[in-house]
Amino acid sequence: MTAAKAPANTPPSPRIASVPRVSKEELQRRLSATLRHMDEKGIDVAIVTTPDNIYYLSGYFTRAITSNTALIINNKGGAVLVTRRSDEGNYLRIQDETTITRFVSFTDDMMAESMGLIGSIAVSEVPGCKVAGLEMDGIFTSHHHFSKLLRALAPVSAVDIGVTIDRQRWIKSDWELACHRAAAAITVEASNRALKRVQPGVMDSEIAADVAANSILLGSEWVCTWPIILTGAETGRAHSSWQGDKVAEGLPTTLEFAAVRHRYHSPIYRTVVFSPTDEQARYAEAVAEAHQACLDAMRPGALAEDIYEAKRAVLDRFGLADRSSGRAGYTVGIAFAPNWVQRNGVDLMKGNKTLLDAGMVFHIVTLVGRPNVFGVAQSSSAVVTRQGHEVLTVDGITRPILV
Repeated sequence: MTAAKAPANTPPSPRIASVPRVSKEELQRRLSATLRHMDEKGIDVAIVTTPDNIYYLSGYFTRAITSNTALIINNKGGAVLVTRRSDEGNYLRIQDETTITRFVSFTDDMMAESMGLIGSIAVSEVPGCKVAGLEMDGIFTSHHHFSKLLRALAPVSAVDIGVTIDRQRWIKSDWELACHRAAAAITVEASNRALKRVQPGVMDSEIAADVAANSILLGSEWVCTWPIILTGAETGRAHSSWQGDKVAEGLPTTLEFAAVRHRYHSPIYRTVVFSPTDEQARYAEAVAEAHQACLDAMRPGALAEDIYEAKRAVLDRFGLADRSSGRAGYTVGIAFAPNWVQRNGVDLMKGNKTLLDAGMVFHIVTLVGRPNVFGVAQSSSAVVTRQGHEVLTVDGITRPILV
């Protein structure tokens, strides 16, 4: 049995409604919150180097996320963007809509010395500068370059400011939620189309191509990671993707991917099993019940670990608690490569006493499997509301699909 081919004259996919770019007013509110923290901690100047936080505070982004780029914020609210000259057009596109007050560029032959340039500009921004706030855990700044930055700042003291900005991003504004909803609508429609293609004999790469193509045609921007399409034993191997395998009866196929609007990702995870074994059917039932329990527990004032415990209680009843990972989900939002997990976000896991609050957006994931044998999963992107929660990726599929 193979999937039917679409006729050659199939009309182009309708695009999901767009969302305008972030307003300068919203960017200014975010920057003002950072300035208040700087004042409280006695920070004279902040050097923001991670692409997600640069974008959050200024609206600027580039795909060249491994290049040395910095947003330098002084304690008076001035914001200097320092980046490669080849990316100047990305700044000019938003120059009338951004919080950036000055633009400085360097040519590629100056890349090795760019951190020294960033440090010297930061010190010169505040006469008598004594304390600089840095993002200490940025994954794209090498130890070598970070050391150059510290030398350029000396004798200015360095303190961590990254976690503070990351925590500002936990609670989404109305505009951010509009982005998540638009992304979720694309994710759901692309998922519905891809699930129709999942048939015995179809290659996992064909499904991946279908997901990617439809996501783009429906209006998704470039995504932080490829679609994660697994079939057979690959579903029991975490953090993999298509390998050129064919969908087969008696083995699960899983689809995990996200569409994106203005860098806000809304992921989904779905499972299809043709002619499931009794064991796989039991896993599927456990996943469905555990996932619903997680959603039912989402509300303002709940602890992050409450969601995990809700999942674990169901899986304990099925005798499968040891077949699941140590968390029930994590916050999502702005994302660049390599994944959509929010850095320094909220993990729904044992021992996490963080209180859930309205406006937090989570990817709620329930995955149970036997390593290197098979896995079964179900997920939802959901936002905590004042009344409880709202599932963003609504497609009517509340459990793994057994055919």
